[in-house]
Amino acid sequence: MKKIIVFLLIVFSYSANMQILAKHFTYDKQKNVAIFKGDVNVTKESDNILSNILFVYTNKKNKLQKLIAIGNVKFRVTDKNSTYKGQTDKLTYNANKEIYKFEGHAHIIKVQDNQEIFGNKIIINKKTGNAIVDSDKNDTAPIKFILKVKE
Repeated sequence: MKKIIVFLLIVFSYSANMQILAKHFTYDKQKNVAIFKGDVNVTKESDNILSNILFVYTNKKNKLQKLIAIGNVKFRVTDKNSTYKGQTDKLTYNANKEIYKFEGHAHIIKVQDNQEIFGNKIIINKKTGNAIVDSDKNDTAPIKFILKVKE
């Protein structure tokens, strides 16, 4: 049986469209949440997120509030000056604050200079480009950075 592909276009406040492909789609109108499952592929401008499950939260005017990708998450996202690619267990994007949060075995590569970050929780502010990295309190593995430096 052929895979069922669901397309959903959501208009962002700045008029960019987001395209979502998945095998299954459900929508809860009262909670303003769309749920996509199975080989989820999200594309918006140059950003791309792949995951097993995706939750898209909007307000009553259909403006994106939050996006949560869970399970085998792979991504390529941009901020003010940089492009990041990598993988994590969970990716949350807060559209109002323009903040990405990567949780669980996060590995991010900054494309421009090939610098790498490993951590259990990585937060990137899309407006400023600032980042915060934490390890899990119960995890003995430290945060790891691989920086390309010139001497």
